[in-house]
Amino acid sequence: MLKKRIKAFTLVELLVVISIIAMLLAVLMPALRKARQQAQKVVCSSNMRQMGVALQCYLQENDSHLPDSSCHTSDPNQYWLKILIKYLKQDLLFKCPSDKTENFVDWNKPLCQQPADSRWSSFTLNALLDSKCSRFNGRYNSVKFIYKPQHCIYVSENPSSWTSADHIHPETWGYNIKIAKGQIAWDRHLKKSNYLFTDGHAETLKIEDTYSWPGNCFWFPEAAPAWPADD
Repeated sequence: MLKKRIKAFTLVELLVVISIIAMLLAVLMPALRKARQQAQKVVCSSNMRQMGVALQCYLQENDSHLPDSSCHTSDPNQYWLKILIKYLKQDLLFKCPSDKTENFVDWNKPLCQQPADSRWSSFTLNALLDSKCSRFNGRYNSVKFIYKPQHCIYVSENPSSWTSADHIHPETWGYNIKIAKGQIAWDRHLKKSNYLFTDGHAETLKIEDTYSWPGNCFWFPEAAPAWPADD
């Protein structure tokens, strides 16, 4: 009786298959990585939009006045993060999926009961809009007085190294965008970052599109940016 001859890969054929798989992975991995980063950017932007909805609810109940940061109050219950959680119900929205920090604060619990080195949020508030901002005497804490709410940034993304911080001071940047880059996670999403504006909408922008002179500055509530063009 003749034995059936079993066909198998030769070593050369196996090496060819492995090399083809390696080449395919080399081509696909960057695309998959970029797709994942794109998805994280979209989720982050969605989180910001939900914060924007919560913000609008707060404005309606508080005569168009914005919640403050920790800059001008020592009461954690008055921090904007603590206030918005009442509307959002879940503090997971305060974390960007691209932010790999693990020790985030649970804003549903008292701040004093949590580790001092906990990260408050992936996001920070524009302190120029605080009710006790000395630069403007708190004038722009009310959205009614902001020149163009759709062009004024309220919340931005902060560096992952920040812990107990919930605000930034754009007035300290001067004309030096390098200082601004030190306070914003400007490249978190494919060399861009997400921003929440005081009218409640969110955008993904290059930092140069938010803070370039002359004309384009979305950080100062009295500014009239030249970009994007008025409708």
